[in-house]
Amino acid sequence: MPSRKSTRPKRSRGFKAMLTLVLAAATFFALTFLYLANGDVLLRFAVAVAVLMLSGRMIAATNGIKESYGAYLLGGKRGIKLVESLSRKHPRLWIAFADWGLVLGFGLISYLLFGKYVSKKMMLLGIASLLVIFVLVFPYLSIVISFINIPQITSSVSSIPATQSVSPFFYIFVALGIIGGFSLFTIFLIFYSGGSILYSTFTFLLGLFASKPNYAILTQQVPGVAPLLPGITIPFFAGIIALFILLVVHEFSHGVLAKIAKVRIKSIGAILFGVIPMGAFVEPDERQVKKLKESLQNRISIAGVSANMLTSLVFFVFALVLIYYVLPNIGTGGVLVTQTIKNYPAYGVIAPNSVILMWNSVRISNEFALQSVESSYKPGEPVQIATNKGTFSLTPTSDGKLGVTVVPAQITGAYQSANFLYAIAALSFGLNFFVAIFNLLPIPGFDGWRVYQSKVKSKRAMKWIAIALVFALLLNVLPWFWTIG
Repeated sequence: MPSRKSTRPKRSRGFKAMLTLVLAAATFFALTFLYLANGDVLLRFAVAVAVLMLSGRMIAATNGIKESYGAYLLGGKRGIKLVESLSRKHPRLWIAFADWGLVLGFGLISYLLFGKYVSKKMMLLGIASLLVIFVLVFPYLSIVISFINIPQITSSVSSIPATQSVSPFFYIFVALGIIGGFSLFTIFLIFYSGGSILYSTFTFLLGLFASKPNYAILTQQVPGVAPLLPGITIPFFAGIIALFILLVVHEFSHGVLAKIAKVRIKSIGAILFGVIPMGAFVEPDERQVKKLKESLQNRISIAGVSANMLTSLVFFVFALVLIYYVLPNIGTGGVLVTQTIKNYPAYGVIAPNSVILMWNSVRISNEFALQSVESSYKPGEPVQIATNKGTFSLTPTSDGKLGVTVVPAQITGAYQSANFLYAIAALSFGLNFFVAIFNLLPIPGFDGWRVYQSKVKSKRAMKWIAIALVFALLLNVLPWFWTIG
């Protein structure tokens, strides 16, 4: 009898684990199929949501976990020991790390807001970091676009003339970023983008009421905010890994700063929708947090932003190493031209389905090698482009562009492996960056909300600022719905 009782729970746990793995695998395959399938993106997105909802309900039911519309919590106390261990190692460094995040978040204004406890050295480091990020890192966020399946964004980027100068508004936003950090930068960017979309929509409606609708006004709009769902709008496996990294570093940093402040951590866990991590949580004792002095509360609140920004910078370096030193040296037999872009040098000269083999005397092993020679091009000089259908003399645009869309001529295992690592690096770079700056917004539930609450005493003002920002965010996402497909 004792032996039978001891074996039943083991079989039960084993059966639950096996069924959970089967459900997760089935969900993975379904989402991968939807990602690779052709058809309307909005329809595939809706089907994916339904699949995840069903998967979440079945996984939660299998394991006896409470769920809501396919979302459920996986939490406990296992991660608390790790947080406690990290908090005991170099606590002063962790505090300086949080202070760095405060300066990144609020720029020069942070001297007025946090000057009582943030050192001048950290202020200088934070401002210098802002300058470096805006000048050297920010332009590379475009590499993330190649891994995002949102047609309006990719078509908008590819159609920008090579000679087009940077908009004066960009410099205004950068100035705002130095003055008020990424918080002020993001607030103005959201209002500017939302206002542009609102103006375009109003213009379209005027034409519609006058029986002269111009649908191009709508279809040319680019969403400022759009859902990034692994398997639908971003690569599935690389997207899952990038999201996992993002959530872990964000929440664990909150936990470490909370433990340094002697706050008890109740539990640590993740929020899943089906099999996709949608969030993570560290649950400190809120009663203890509220009793802390302002400096400690702000450091706990900003820790996630600091962690995401540092993670973004780490993966930025990793992505550059891959794109400049690893990927260009992996041979794929050249690059296959899938299409040429109108008004560019290659248009009407290099035929689609041609394979580019050489740029002058440089062998083109893959699309990264092509990008490398394009970036080193001296304006005005003609180049010899050797293809499997002949050699052509072309003069690229000033930034070295031929105006071709290419893919590898042959897919190799080495190329796939390196490109997978590149996808993880690029997505981790971009997603951590965007989550860091968006978390600085004064909206309930965001990290910036608590910091703003500690400084803005008017609850009414905070309420209306939050409402205005939420409205602007909704305006930013509208074009994704009406121009998708």
